[in-house]
Amino acid sequence: MNRKLKTIAGLSVVGLGISIYLILIHWYIIGEAVCLGVGNCELVNHSRYSELLGIPVALLGGLTYIAFFALSVAAGKGIAEQVARIALFFVAMVGFAFSMYLTYIEVGVLYEICPWCVFSAIIVTAITVLSFLELREWQADPTG
Repeated sequence: MNRKLKTIAGLSVVGLGISIYLILIHWYIIGEAVCLGVGNCELVNHSRYSELLGIPVALLGGLTYIAFFALSVAAGKGIAEQVARIALFFVAMVGFAFSMYLTYIEVGVLYEICPWCVFSAIIVTAITVLSFLELREWQADPTG
């Protein structure tokens, strides 16, 4: 497994941790979110935009991070290598677009920010860039 795929796998684990934290807050399993002195995590995490078709956005994020991890490991281990790399980039692009939409909702509609959501958006952006570079390099030399 090369360095980019290892980085994607590592970032996926960090992102999953953030998603789990936000799920626990969304479902009121733990107390109020620690917002690191910035913004209003509670408002963002309990707004009408915090769910999509009744599913918490944080849960969708967690599932996305699991997919990132599984696809990066599959690509690194040579399991359905081409499909895994293409799927990784596709999922990353969808995740990036959704993260940008949610960031717009935070800033442009709710006028609040959730630092955990921002961290997650940064992670998704990094995974998107890395998955693009990985796919491009692999297509240039599939034998590695």
